[in-house]
Amino acid sequence: MCIRHKDLQGYGPSLWKIRHFRCTSTVKSVSSFPRTGAEFQARDENITESGRKVKIISGVKVGMTKANLDFSNEYSRNARLKPALLVSLPLATLAVGYGLKSSIMLGALFGPLAAAGFTYLLAHLTRDFGVRKQVELFRSWGGKPSVTKLRHRDVSLNPHTRARYHEKAAALLGKRMPTPAEEAADPVAADSLYEAYSNVLLERTRDTKFFRLLFEELISYGFRRNLFAMRTLGIWLCLVCTLLQAALLVRAVRIAGHIDTANAVLAGLDLFLLLCWWFLITQDWVRRAAEAYAERLLAASENVQMGAQSVPGAAVKRPRRDGTKGVAKDTMRRPEEGSA
Repeated sequence: MCIRHKDLQGYGPSLWKIRHFRCTSTVKSVSSFPRTGAEFQARDENITESGRKVKIISGVKVGMTKANLDFSNEYSRNARLKPALLVSLPLATLAVGYGLKSSIMLGALFGPLAAAGFTYLLAHLTRDFGVRKQVELFRSWGGKPSVTKLRHRDVSLNPHTRARYHEKAAALLGKRMPTPAEEAADPVAADSLYEAYSNVLLERTRDTKFFRLLFEELISYGFRRNLFAMRTLGIWLCLVCTLLQAALLVRAVRIAGHIDTANAVLAGLDLFLLLCWWFLITQDWVRRAAEAYAERLLAASENVQMGAQSVPGAAVKRPRRDGTKGVAKDTMRRPEEGSA
């Protein structure tokens, strides 16, 4: 980042703006600005990153990063925000059907909501729905897929593959894995060891660049889980909006004597969404993604030693694409996001 005096011209004495330029040198912080004059001082306080715009208003520093303005995290964007937007899609079609078609009006309505963090709130509500539903799903499935697949009595995994995973689990945990007889005698203790191994794998595979396929399966599972968690809400919204769109069609026929094509298309879209919620977004649909993620997580144990930088509890440090140093984007996953 470079700061040039000529870029400060044209701003009042109470507002200074630092613009970002592509340079090799980086100014770490700006602590003070003279109200009139061309000189300024930069102190050694690491508060800025490449791509950050810093405004100093009346001597007060305000930093805004790109991550605060949009969903730069791939998991949050795809597994949390998109399900919330799909649930609210019938409301958007209903608004268009009732005449809210002006782009200026839509911008005036949704712009302040987005700026106030409405989309961020939607993503967090979606996550809470999903986490609560996940507990019910695991209970109905007999446990976490990453745990059930390590059981000797599970038939979905090749026995030789399971034996290899048990060997790696014993090496990572420093404890011997239970035999079929020991597992049958004390299944709770056996599941405790299997879950401990699953947690170790979660910590060792947080590098989403190195374990890219695993991260993609995680996003797929999170997307399906969160959609299923809001299935009831989605069905009711689609049903109500479809009936209201049908009422608009009947009104148009009575008044104008013909069917409004736009309203018919919107009603058809709401009906299609209703059918998707009812027949597609089911528990089996979620379970297929959960098992695929669990299998990929266990298979990642083959490459855990190669990913030596993924140490349990440690962040993955390496240069970002924008040239700054720090924790790589999308490398940290919360336990509830990777516990299938």
